[in-house]
Amino acid sequence: MNTTEQQDLLFRCGKVFSPATPINTRDLFAGRTEQIRQAGQAVHTRGQHAVIFGERGVGKTSLANILKVLLAAENTLVVKINCHQEDAFHKIWHNALSEIQIIEEMRPGLHPVPTTRASSPAESVGPESGPDDVRRILQRLGRAGDTVIIFDEFDRLQGGKAQRLFADTIKNLSDNAVNTTFVIVGVANDVSGLIAEHASIDRSLVQIQMPRMRPGELKEIINKAMHELGMTIRDDALELIVLLSQGLPHYTHLVGQESATTAINAHRKEIALPDVKGGVNTALTNTQHSILDAYQKATKGQRKGTLFRQVLLACAIAEVDEQGYFVSAAVREPLTKIMGKRYEIPGFSQHLDKFSSDATRGPVLERAGTSRRFRFRFINPLLQPYVIMRGLSDGSLEGDVLDLLRRKQQPPY
Repeated sequence: MNTTEQQDLLFRCGKVFSPATPINTRDLFAGRTEQIRQAGQAVHTRGQHAVIFGERGVGKTSLANILKVLLAAENTLVVKINCHQEDAFHKIWHNALSEIQIIEEMRPGLHPVPTTRASSPAESVGPESGPDDVRRILQRLGRAGDTVIIFDEFDRLQGGKAQRLFADTIKNLSDNAVNTTFVIVGVANDVSGLIAEHASIDRSLVQIQMPRMRPGELKEIINKAMHELGMTIRDDALELIVLLSQGLPHYTHLVGQESATTAINAHRKEIALPDVKGGVNTALTNTQHSILDAYQKATKGQRKGTLFRQVLLACAIAEVDEQGYFVSAAVREPLTKIMGKRYEIPGFSQHLDKFSSDATRGPVLERAGTSRRFRFRFINPLLQPYVIMRGLSDGSLEGDVLDLLRRKQQPPY
């Protein structure tokens, strides 16, 4: 590989891998065929709307971006906006409708010379606008063809008023068979976490849950990137990237990019296992500050007998249920393998308590249930793979510990 080819590959790595921003081109998007099918069904069924929900980092915005690309190819009018914490109902609609321009042909005077005038339906939205006003605007737009409006980061809206008005608007559109579909995207465990008063519109909503990606889907991300770069990757290196990602595509892109960069810098076009391990070390320095800060806060100032770093790694490896929760007993086996000696729950219960309640160390874990039946999960899902990567980097994740992680493949996706 000559210097020019090396520089070209390094530059293209920044295009095919996208750890910092959502994917917005079909060529680089991988997986999620079922979610795309569900969204398409909602869009093509009059009176139905879609709600895309799931934990942070699973690729909801990337899916919304690809839906926009696919629908635009069908000559559908598609608008996508981000919601903001301070947005009121009328502000959200002003922002959305400002993305639409209507061109009108005008013929004034006795000897008309055709002219055009551009206007926006946002001109009809004011501080007092409500669901009926929005419905009338969308009815007019719907006469010209299908309209889809995607509201990303819907969970950022504060209070229930805007959400209640959205629920009323959805019911209004469905009752009147308006030719417009909403796609609402946000971080939530279920639909009720995104739409207040949702029971009255349940039949109008297609609920699309975004679970963590399956290993095959994560492999598709890497393989597409390899194809675009004209590179290859060894099976064991690919398996390790997938394992470390824990179903979150952000880490697949991050570790994949750094692994490819490591190989290219060594003038090779094949990614091997040492490239992934080297890429992990670089990826750890490029992780979001909030993740690094949470890790350092949780594990700092370790005194003799307080195994915060090791217990946090055991939590990241622990077997979880379908909602991502683990019980105290699930930490026992990983911690025993990490430490090389048997640990029972009393030996680390204080660590779990501090991770979930102590202001000096967290909270990094969310605690649910009652005493002696507590369940835990990471508040920020992106912290869990980071902890695992730190374990690989410092030598804690090897041998029996790495084998345990391979067997559990947690969470179940």
